Amino acid sequence: MIVAASAVDLQVFRRYAGLSLPRHVSYPMPTWWQPLDQESIGALHERARDPHRGHGVSLYVHIPFCEQLCKFCACTRIIQRKTAPGAEERTERYLAALETELARMVDAIGRDRVVRQVHWGGGSPTYLSAEQIGRIQRRIGELYNIADDAEIAMEIDPRSCPPEKLVSIRSFGFNRVSLGVQDFDERVQEHVRRIQPLELVQSTVAKARELGFDSVNFDLIYGLPYQTTDSVRELVDRTIELSPDRIAFYHYAQIPDKIATQRGMDYTKLPDSEAKLAMFLVGLYRFQEAGYEFVGLDHFARPTEALSRAADDGTLQRNFQGMTTGGGLDLYGAGASSISHLMGIGFLQNVREVDDYVERIEGGTLPIHRGKPFTDDDLIRQGVLNQLYCAGEIRPAVIERVYGITFADYFARELGIMAELERDGLVSMEDSGVIRATVPLGRVLMRTIAAVFDAYLEADAYRVGDRNCFSANA
Repeated sequence: MIVAASAVDLQVFRRYAGLSLPRHVSYPMPTWWQPLDQESIGALHERARDPHRGHGVSLYVHIPFCEQLCKFCACTRIIQRKTAPGAEERTERYLAALETELARMVDAIGRDRVVRQVHWGGGSPTYLSAEQIGRIQRRIGELYNIADDAEIAMEIDPRSCPPEKLVSIRSFGFNRVSLGVQDFDERVQEHVRRIQPLELVQSTVAKARELGFDSVNFDLIYGLPYQTTDSVRELVDRTIELSPDRIAFYHYAQIPDKIATQRGMDYTKLPDSEAKLAMFLVGLYRFQEAGYEFVGLDHFARPTEALSRAADDGTLQRNFQGMTTGGGLDLYGAGASSISHLMGIGFLQNVREVDDYVERIEGGTLPIHRGKPFTDDDLIRQGVLNQLYCAGEIRPAVIERVYGITFADYFARELGIMAELERDGLVSMEDSGVIRATVPLGRVLMRTIAAVFDAYLEADAYRVGDRNCFSANA
């Protein structure tokens, strides 16, 4: 059923909009992770290898290189022209280190465990040549037990993925591609330094369809400088015409204190919170009208797409890749800055700097430098936040059954605040006990609701923001 983009109480919206709050691509957020010694890392891996846990594997591979800088980008990346002196040697040295890490990770993961997902991200994986991509993917196939029906996905930059490269990528077993689109407006593209004509995206999508990729996805951004409600409406309409299977409709994360490249943005041309609300409502209404299902915080998918099916069967997961179908899978990351999420055990992260990563691998040491072993409280709150971000609601009965707590007692303080948010129209408290984010206001301000259940934030962060430099929540 289509959820109408009904009028929003702007007075309430203004009260909560623009606060510095986490996006909860993890819980706890990396802000509270700590350095880990080799013994601690080994202990976490040992726990994850326990065959009685029964978790399959999702493998993430990070390729940090890009030829051009996009001002909005918050990813770990190296801007490196392919023709620059030493570029080829640096790339090959990184790939050699990556192959070494992938080989070493086999023992950490366990040789018999089934890999059900492989995801290449960046940076821009299509910076690599087809031969380099094929070499790494073949090595993964040699090292790991890849399921016959595994999802094998790659983030695609249409500017560096001509048709012949896309043909090669498909031949290597990739069955899903995600295109970085961001916006089709020429003025926006010029300002953020990502010139990518509509015709280029159209031809890339057409070729992907011809090659039989199972899913073609778009990443879009609203809230960029020079965007208007009308220009975002045009972006949404052009996207619908191209008919991707899955759409990530991201709110621009403005964190110039942490992301130096964003300081080059013209902040006088950024839309304000109310303009961004209008942009989101345009997407919400038009995507649903076109037959997409609204999934979680900011994703839309065709009803038959894997993301929608995962939302229906409860296996949807929110992590550093956005919304994924990998619920219940241990995520292992390879490459600079990559993150591993060992379900029920902890987070681990590799060093961010590419040269540091390579030197550690070449020196025979682990590239992991920090992480967070989970407490029992972390796990309970992870369960709550994953329900909220993935389903738009919190189901206390499920939390009680899984974690053996009495929800009303454990979250007495939080439920008191939920009553406050219900009066403001962000949530509805059902007779069954379910706490549901309202649409559209509660979904737009979902990070406000989530902040109430984040034990690492100050108790009043949901209404005043957090002193750490997170992005604005709306």
